[in-house]
Amino acid sequence: MTLGGFAGTILVVDLTRGVITKEPLDPGLARDFIGGLGLTVKLAYDNLGPGTDALAPENPIVLGAGTLVGTDLPASSRLFSITKLPTSGTIGWSGAGGVTFACMLKNAGYDQIVIKGRADRPVYLEIIDDRVTLRDASPLWGLGVSATCEALWKDYERPTGVVAIGQGGENLVKFSMAYVDRIATLGRGGFGAVMGSKNLKAIVARGSRGVSVADRKGYKALRKSIFERMRAYPHLKEWQEMGLINSFPFVEKETYLHIKKRRVACVSCPIGCKDVVEIRDGDLKGQVVCSSSAINLFTPIIYGMKDYREAIKLIADLDEYGLDMFEFMGLMVFAKALAEEGLIPRDRAEPQIAVESLGSMEAWAGKIARREGLGDVLADGFPGVIEAFGEKAEALAPALVKGMHPYAGPGAALPWHLFGTMELGQVLDPRGPHVGSSGSPTYFARRPLEVFPKHLDRMGVPEDEIAGLLPRGDEGEITGLSVGGLLRHSHRWFAILGSLGVCARAQINRFYSASFCAQAYEAVTGIETPVSALRERADRAWTLLRLANLREGFQREREEVLPRKWFGDRGFQDYVSEEPLTVGESEQMIDDYYREWDWDPKTGVPTQRALDRLGLQGLK
Repeated sequence: MTLGGFAGTILVVDLTRGVITKEPLDPGLARDFIGGLGLTVKLAYDNLGPGTDALAPENPIVLGAGTLVGTDLPASSRLFSITKLPTSGTIGWSGAGGVTFACMLKNAGYDQIVIKGRADRPVYLEIIDDRVTLRDASPLWGLGVSATCEALWKDYERPTGVVAIGQGGENLVKFSMAYVDRIATLGRGGFGAVMGSKNLKAIVARGSRGVSVADRKGYKALRKSIFERMRAYPHLKEWQEMGLINSFPFVEKETYLHIKKRRVACVSCPIGCKDVVEIRDGDLKGQVVCSSSAINLFTPIIYGMKDYREAIKLIADLDEYGLDMFEFMGLMVFAKALAEEGLIPRDRAEPQIAVESLGSMEAWAGKIARREGLGDVLADGFPGVIEAFGEKAEALAPALVKGMHPYAGPGAALPWHLFGTMELGQVLDPRGPHVGSSGSPTYFARRPLEVFPKHLDRMGVPEDEIAGLLPRGDEGEITGLSVGGLLRHSHRWFAILGSLGVCARAQINRFYSASFCAQAYEAVTGIETPVSALRERADRAWTLLRLANLREGFQREREEVLPRKWFGDRGFQDYVSEEPLTVGESEQMIDDYYREWDWDPKTGVPTQRALDRLGLQGLK
């Protein structure tokens, strides 16, 4: 069976033996798991043995590009990975704007890459159409992310796609990430350390084959319709000019416009959410920095840094090392508190930990990335620090989820107080804290409940199930919201978008609907796909990811408990009532999430009925 959309080959790389094989994609597997994220989950499940240490050679990395990647449907460039993450110890997804890499991978002829083992020396993987080989990365080892990408582009020229790690990944820092084309982040939770543990410095990909479409006439009509909707959107120009700045008011628009140099978009994205900025004045004048979003560059301001120019410089340094900025900033606030309490001896906390000081933070970023002195302890993240300094340190720690610093919540980076799907998803997503909106209308917004049915219909929630998520009063008005139930459907929607390779950011996925996705998938692949089938295949992938983690010993009472610091007068508020969230309410939300999936409401284990329906029998 010849499929459109798919490149048709899975690349298997054994780093230990230095052997590369090309395996044909099973059409049935492609259909059952959609592609992209879904197929990546399946390959990870099949290749990862239970109980494997995240930094052991036996922990595979699986990378995949979605089914629509390589077409010119808007923002269809997403790249996903699945591996066991060292911070959480869970099997989690990592997603990134594919920039050029995902498209180049598909054009070279490959849908997924499965990477096993550990090389005996630093290497990078070269994928240039049929030529796939391991190259010596010794000259690159020790370089930062941007320097690595520039060195590779000098050899391969653009538009070669590059996934690379910095010194943080090389030295197994447990909150290190990989970067795509030096500007998009891949792998909160320590994906960079997994690459580093394999002595894998980078992956380069360039292809010239193109991606076929099964029904070209149908595809053209769908493409025309979605671009017409985008052009008619009254805020399109504003999104193109300002990106995410409008969504986070802690950054002055005038400041952004003052430093804005140009916007950057992933292949096929007509909006662009990434930025290149230039500091125009002060001691750092002339510094040019690229970022997956300009708002990232201002993050240190939230933690007390006064000069936005210094904030930009610090984030640029963290990106070069390949360190997760949220984890770094939260960890340094924690370390400062430990030093002030005397738990960290004064002679070990040199230079003085001052979160508002660029010099101090630059020094500590370097110590962590190189694992020097106290930086060696900090490199293991919050769990490592708590293990090193004991119970008193744990009492001073901020709220943690799966060993990580949440994006939103009391003491977290982003100022948000209402408890919706992203907040609950930080706990119930196996990867832990992330900012994936999954299309949910609760994402950093307080919207009238009357708009929810339209959102849920677009996400593909059946009409009878919408009613269960939005209870109504005697006069027909919507009176409540099942956050747990909504998160279940948000995770399905996220799995659909991720499997297709479509960006989940709000300014893009608002133009997609489940109906459009089903039609586009069918037109591109030639696989008959009503919306009901698309939902089922996404459910299959997400449930298999659940099974992979249950196989690791994943338990509700340990991994899926909301931090106690999220409750109380300064804690989260209920999304509808805006009253303080209670522990009982949060437990009910988790029960609701499980029930909506047809999982045991007490344990979160999928029922036999659910497994039978999804064709996952025998995997419980």
